[in-house]
Amino acid sequence: MTWLALEKVFLWFLLYSFVGWLWETVLNIVMKKRFVDRGILNGPICPIYGFGALLAIYALPGEHSVVAIFLSSGVLCCTLEYFTSWAIEKLFHMRLWDYSGKPFNLNGRVYLNGFLFFAAGCTVVKLWVQPHVMDMLDAIDPRTITILAVTLLVVLLADAAVTLAGLTSLNSRLGHAEQDIKALKARGIAHIDVGITAADKRIGSAETRITTACAQIAARAQTDGEALAAHVSHLFDWQQRRLIRAYPGMRTEHGEGLLAEVRAQFDRARHAHTNTSRHRRRRARSN
Repeated sequence: MTWLALEKVFLWFLLYSFVGWLWETVLNIVMKKRFVDRGILNGPICPIYGFGALLAIYALPGEHSVVAIFLSSGVLCCTLEYFTSWAIEKLFHMRLWDYSGKPFNLNGRVYLNGFLFFAAGCTVVKLWVQPHVMDMLDAIDPRTITILAVTLLVVLLADAAVTLAGLTSLNSRLGHAEQDIKALKARGIAHIDVGITAADKRIGSAETRITTACAQIAARAQTDGEALAAHVSHLFDWQQRRLIRAYPGMRTEHGEGLLAEVRAQFDRARHAHTNTSRHRRRRARSN
């Protein structure tokens, strides 16, 4: 295979990876009514779709039967998805997706709907889309193909390096977040106990002091909660926060409860930041 042919294959891979990312994005907008970037990488691609398309193209070179391509590509892509899930779990001690609650799943890594979608998508790509993609690239000047492929390869490698670093440190940062959340909750309980004790001592002298003590406790809890939310949010980089939000089925060795708590802290930090920004804008307008 020549360098030019390899460059074209690489561009095929990127194209179908982008189409997969677009599909996931549109699906989430329709189902959840909000934008969710489901790509593991930071760029707008889902590599598993690109690899799946290449599998269908090269593993079934002489096959033209729709049924044979449908069934074969479904098996190939589900095998790829299963191996990808297993590899991520072994390397990074986490699962980004878990289909354990879905019907006809295999160890929570693949399930029937995924098989049907991958099979249908690969069939369309192999029989109808890929010939047009090949004609389109053949019509482009080879030097342009080379420049485009090399540029996108550099960007992809940089993105992959950043993603690898983020995934490698994610588990340890979750551990730090777990310790900090437990520590703050323990301090909050201690503050409540102290406040109640102080209020009890003054109950005979003035009932209003009880109300004041309770208000101080609530204000302290609010301040500590906002500080914790900001701290937890800053423990993770932008990509890690995105992955934790984008994969509700994520599983780690720290348990589901921690991930739910971390997501809640992300939401609280974002809400506090929004309120602060609004307050500053109002103050600026009033001045």
